[in-house]
Amino acid sequence: MATVRNNVSPHVAPIWIVLDEDSNDDIILTTWNESIKGKNIIRDSRVSISVDDQKPPYSFVIVNGIAQISEEPPNLLKWATRIAGRYMGKDNAESYGKRNSVKGELLIRVKATKIIGEKNIAE
Repeated sequence: MATVRNNVSPHVAPIWIVLDEDSNDDIILTTWNESIKGKNIIRDSRVSISVDDQKPPYSFVIVNGIAQISEEPPNLLKWATRIAGRYMGKDNAESYGKRNSVKGELLIRVKATKIIGEKNIAE
């Protein structure tokens, strides 16, 4: 994900995400409020996310969007647990979800403003 620094240069960082299929496929992630990307999003909500399929024939999508911030504990725990389940597996989802939903953690919902994608680019 790319965020906008104070000097207007991009900051790029890897992130864990899930889609909220009940809400127009918003992209959901969490981050610490004192992280560079967290501070950047608090100051400037414009973000860009790039996701690629690393298996042939390769595909990608780039999403430009506006990040909305929430710190509501029930929602934060729900989404942090879902994200953890995707990346750390069902057995570790609860413990990672709790770890990533503490005070100071931000729940970020990205509303897409532009989507660019390409499927099967190696064919």
